Amino acid sequence: MAFTKPTCWPRPGCARSRDLRVVHAADYAVRPAAPGALLSILGARVSDVRAGDRPASVLPSTASETHIQLPYDLTGTGVSLSFLAANQRISLGLPLQPSSPAIFIDPDGSPLALDGETGVLLDAQNPARAGAAVQLLLSGLGRVSPDWPAGQPAPLENQPRVIADVKAFLDGTPLEVIRATLAPGYIGFYLVEVRLPAIVNRGPSEFVVEAGNFLSNRVRLHLEP
Repeated sequence: MAFTKPTCWPRPGCARSRDLRVVHAADYAVRPAAPGALLSILGARVSDVRAGDRPASVLPSTASETHIQLPYDLTGTGVSLSFLAANQRISLGLPLQPSSPAIFIDPDGSPLALDGETGVLLDAQNPARAGAAVQLLLSGLGRVSPDWPAGQPAPLENQPRVIADVKAFLDGTPLEVIRATLAPGYIGFYLVEVRLPAIVNRGPSEFVVEAGNFLSNRVRLHLEP
């Protein structure tokens, strides 16, 4: 994604709110925040991040991009995100939804999709097969049960499940959702596993996830009969 390095006039080292962007870490798109979502603050390394009156978890970052995770128990229709950047306290208001799903994609737009049995990354050279279980990594699916602390890797067993009703569609056709949980061993990632139909068309198909009536970004899954 193209990004213009912020200017710092009139004071060296300054940071201004209009120079900064807050996007979803999964696909770098601007959409409402959600409890537990992974966000990226583009334009500065920031610290002491707060979501309303709650601390947000700051994850490994760079000089121009800071990754954070919001608390899982946020409520309401908006959240004030505040942080320190170049010794200044900056506040930005974000709309908040119970869920705001985003499928993780790589730089060329391909989703982070894995074969459910082998764990192999699926792409055009290694397509998903008819009837296979496919796992996708997402952010922004909202609260989980039992509760889980932000900033901590999900457990390797008995992962907290997503509370929102999660659905998945392939070219508009509903798929069987096998599970929707936190992704084991990851911070802020969710895992949605689906079962492909017994009969599929060869080539790319559009895939989308719905969580609590909110749709994710649309991605392409490459399929083989």
